[in-house]
Amino acid sequence: MCDDDADPIDMVQSLFEDGLGLHPLLDIAFSAFARAEARLGLRFIPQRSHEERLTGHLISELEAATQMASETFEAEAVKRYSEPLHIDFVYSDLSQGGHFEKTTGGDFGLILVIDLPDRPKLIRYAAIQAKKLDGSTSMDKFQFDTLSSNFGEAAAYLFYDCAFATLAPPMMVSAADMDSRRKAKDDTKSFAADQSFVFQNGLPLSLWLLTELGAAKSGVSAHSFESAMQTFTHSERQKNQLTFSRLAMVSIGRRFNVRPDIERGLNITL
Repeated sequence: MCDDDADPIDMVQSLFEDGLGLHPLLDIAFSAFARAEARLGLRFIPQRSHEERLTGHLISELEAATQMASETFEAEAVKRYSEPLHIDFVYSDLSQGGHFEKTTGGDFGLILVIDLPDRPKLIRYAAIQAKKLDGSTSMDKFQFDTLSSNFGEAAAYLFYDCAFATLAPPMMVSAADMDSRRKAKDDTKSFAADQSFVFQNGLPLSLWLLTELGAAKSGVSAHSFESAMQTFTHSERQKNQLTFSRLAMVSIGRRFNVRPDIERGLNITL
């Protein structure tokens, strides 16, 4: 992920000391996301859990780290804007009590909202399939095609590096970047993605969230938070074998409004 002459330890230390340089409040968000990644790599990935459980752990760590960063975020907002803005994370279980089974396609949906006074408002989403990576991993073509055809630029893969020698943070790679590999052999039902390819073409989730999704380089824009949510909850997705069981939502600037709902479990607005 860096050139041969660079010291990766110095680079990582610089990231945490100096920030990404995008925005002071985004630097706080980055630190929170990176903390969640570190916890996942130290505590959960070495246990070799399956993808669904690792994703559950990741979401829990993202929520915990975001809440831990909230006080610092609000204080920095007061210093910058003279008002206490907020960073928030919400997880929605879309399985509706187990009535819908997840079939194929994305393992979880992700929505990012950045709403700060000195930046254009951004609402972007991605449909993500999680895969364990231990040297290499097999990619199912039907699953890949279903995800790509339904979500286009929003389709992405999250790789959990399970090799003890590296234990990299969760790595994001867009589905479009893997299209040539998928088409290399038409007579097979799967194709391979190896560690070298993922490291060269991907970014750690914490960086990807802010420098790709948060910069409108990855994912797809939505007109509103509600329309982004409907992308993952609409019944048409279920007909196309894309029933999402999880939805992770990050808001940088505003708090989510969350109320219990008999039909949907939670009513979430922004």
